[in-house]
Amino acid sequence: MVNLMVHRFKPLEGEALVAHNLKVLRKAARLSQEDVAERMTRLGFKFHQTQVAKIENGTRPVRFDEVIGLAKALSVPAANFMTEAVAGPDEPDYELQEAGFALQAAQVEWRTAHDIEQGAKARMDEAQRAYDEVAARLEAQGISVTLDNEPEWYPAPNSPWDPLRKPPGTGR
Repeated sequence: MVNLMVHRFKPLEGEALVAHNLKVLRKAARLSQEDVAERMTRLGFKFHQTQVAKIENGTRPVRFDEVIGLAKALSVPAANFMTEAVAGPDEPDYELQEAGFALQAAQVEWRTAHDIEQGAKARMDEAQRAYDEVAARLEAQGISVTLDNEPEWYPAPNSPWDPLRKPPGTGR
């Protein structure tokens, strides 16, 4: 996993650190203050965009449980969110941090796709085992089972294996 927190020269602490990280991470994730408020509401907090703005500018105190919720809403480890400052746009590490965020998002996407693939493979293997079992039982009863009896496989629409798929950029 990529460590996205970056050491800063002038340490921030407490609510100032949370405010800084909230603002930088929210912008890096391309979320609006309203988006963060909505995520917090889904997590069970009564939040509004103005509360996010006030936390970011340091005019509203933030409770510990809200800090945990904000970290969760931004998909970052709570411990890092509360203890290490991320780089802001005017800092030299910002570009590297942004690349790290993109890498982290791609890793999550890849892991999800891999998990889906593994699940589909397991279901396909189980279905093949069941098919072979039924075919063997029918053959034992004297019923001829040939390749013609295998189910037809249809590719997903517009998948690379779809014979009706048009090359990208050719319109409908």
